[in-house]
Amino acid sequence: MGKIVSVKELVPTESSLPDGTYSGIWGGYNIDVKHKGKTYQLKTDVGVRGMGFNVVVTVVDGVATFND
Repeated sequence: MGKIVSVKELVPTESSLPDGTYSGIWGGYNIDVKHKGKTYQLKTDVGVRGMGFNVVVTVVDGVATFND
């Protein structure tokens, strides 16, 4: 039997990314983007089957879009 060494609560909070271009990994309806040591999860309006697809996320005037 394995031993649990720690338990952490994950608290999701709404956030935003500054204007710019980001590399992301797409799977299902979520794109994960890393920025300044933090990981952000962006929910998309369309999904893909599978995980690990590279995408580019662009944020302009607070509006985020993506291209695969």
